[in-house]
Amino acid sequence: MHQLALVRNHIGAETVSDERPDSKTAARETPRKGNLLFVDSDDFLIEMIESGLSLTRPKWQVIATRHPADALDVLKVHAELDAIITEIVFGRSSGTGKAFIREVSQRWPEIPIFVMTHLNPEETQGLDTAEYIAKPPDIDFLVSRVDRAIRKQRESLVRGISLATFLQIMEMERKSCTVIVSHGGRVGELYFRDGRLIQARLEEIEGEEALFRMLSMREHSLRVIDKCDADRRISSSLTSLLFEWSVREDHARRDASASHGEDE
Repeated sequence: MHQLALVRNHIGAETVSDERPDSKTAARETPRKGNLLFVDSDDFLIEMIESGLSLTRPKWQVIATRHPADALDVLKVHAELDAIITEIVFGRSSGTGKAFIREVSQRWPEIPIFVMTHLNPEETQGLDTAEYIAKPPDIDFLVSRVDRAIRKQRESLVRGISLATFLQIMEMERKSCTVIVSHGGRVGELYFRDGRLIQARLEEIEGEEALFRMLSMREHSLRVIDKCDADRRISSSLTSLLFEWSVREDHARRDASASHGEDE
């Protein structure tokens, strides 16, 4: 039977600030493919989920935390999770759980989130979640829903291809879409209309500079949404932008090499 990693180390989190229960130190397991992050303060429920999954999905691993702030700590270290199942009530308030869901949806949009709670489904309206699951859960129902969400999410993710190459494919196929670029909790958006890149956003940065910074990300996951709801802010062609970025990268490498030579 899998051992649950009860991660209870204190961390700071500006958007999740409710008081947390007393914690005990425990080992943190390294997640593998087919892993879930479970966020709930009910230890009995955690053990029940572990027992059920050990029978139905023995290859899945569950990383359990008792508070959203600890879950954010796990995500910062292990962003390659397949799904999150979370309560929204912590310390008799739903505010902390809802803030957690909003933050994860923004920073790790590729991970589907399930809300499992005693509260009515109306409490989850407006949150970017895959599904509502009532407590106590039926394990077969839970597994089937998580299976479906993981399968759907993996079908929409693109890995193992450079961002520059992928954008050229979007241009060639004359796509109208939004490309979501995720890396280490940073999320950017690239907007295409009829194969033309019209806008780029990365946190507070927009336009060409946002594109250049996303292109410089060494590792990333890509997801495509079939809609484009941005106004045109980029007028240069994708080819010219990629050329300019390539020149910038070349100059940066030369400067770094020259600096290294001076240090020696």
